[in-house]
Amino acid sequence: MIVKYVNHTRAEFTLYGDDLTFIDPMELHTWEWSYELANSITGMGGSAQSFSQWPRTFSLELRMRGRSRAHFYQQVNALAAVADADVIARQPGRLTVIAPDGNAQYLSCYLAVAGDKPEHPRLSNFATRTVTVLAVAPYWVTETTTLINPSTEEEQSSTLGKKYNLRYGYRYSTALSGNTVNNTHYTAAPAVITIYGPAANPSVVIGGNTYAVNVTLLATDRLVIDQITHEIYTVSGSGAKTNVFNNRDKTHNIFAPIPTGENAVVYSGEFVLSVALIQRRSELLWTD
Repeated sequence: MIVKYVNHTRAEFTLYGDDLTFIDPMELHTWEWSYELANSITGMGGSAQSFSQWPRTFSLELRMRGRSRAHFYQQVNALAAVADADVIARQPGRLTVIAPDGNAQYLSCYLAVAGDKPEHPRLSNFATRTVTVLAVAPYWVTETTTLINPSTEEEQSSTLGKKYNLRYGYRYSTALSGNTVNNTHYTAAPAVITIYGPAANPSVVIGGNTYAVNVTLLATDRLVIDQITHEIYTVSGSGAKTNVFNNRDKTHNIFAPIPTGENAVVYSGEFVLSVALIQRRSELLWTD
């Protein structure tokens, strides 16, 4: 298992797995739901009215060493630089856990918003300190992306390399036939649906629900339906972003999450699309 922090600029710092920095992985398994209770009018028991997951903090003990004193100083200073960059920019990074099979989970957070006095024996090249992690989205996310492409496998490989916005930390799968999106999670999962041009008024049915936007895409354009941020926009070949929220098909719920299980994908087959499932868990999945 590898644990690393990737900040908003994609600078990385390995926290577990490189023989230089160590944490207790069990510290990552803490979680908490906030809730509101209502007492029964009988005075016996009650009920839970609502549950939520608000931003929270937790402690993480870091043990760092260097191959030499100079390398040790380089390590501890690099950690501060990676963490501070997010705080200054007010943009969280990702605490990412990668299992031996390559599957990754991440927590959106600021790695260090506080640090206690380090234990550092004089003239040594190792230290222990506890930092406070601020989890702004206090749940672990697994992203699984299915690329649906009616083209040949060779053409699909070209599409992946040239048009698909591959982001770090995710596992990608493809669907060349059958056109299904498999949500293996225990509940419905929100998704980021991306449609690649050229396309005119693209529409796709996933799991019985229609996702459609009245817009024209050029060959270098893409349409993004983001169910996490509730945004709908196009991105041109030059990178220009245009809000097309009001162009959505209002007769269907475009932000309906993808149901659990196998979901048939039905569409014209005239464009390429990807469906990134955002599977969220309170507790980090256990792994070796």
